Amino acid sequence: MIAVKDAKVRYHRSMLDVIIPALNAASTLAATVEALSESSFPIRLFVVDGGSGDGTIALAERLGARVVSAARGRGPQLAAGVAATGDGRGG
Repeated sequence: MIAVKDAKVRYHRSMLDVIIPALNAASTLAATVEALSESSFPIRLFVVDGGSGDGTIALAERLGARVVSAARGRGPQLAAGVAATGDGRGG
């Protein structure tokens, strides 16, 4: 299950980069993204999928997220998300 507490939030210039590690999160992802949309900051949303088989990837794309695939596990998924932000601090 994905919850906002699982998201890693980082500042990126005048935006927030939000990295959500996901695994079979189709049933909860929309609510998480909706909660994030209430932010007063513009956000860039990255959903890092660890091998979902429930439609998480398609849903994330429909919700406007940049989807990244990574090895299963919160650590590898967060690292892949940071790398995807392109800010040079990944790895």
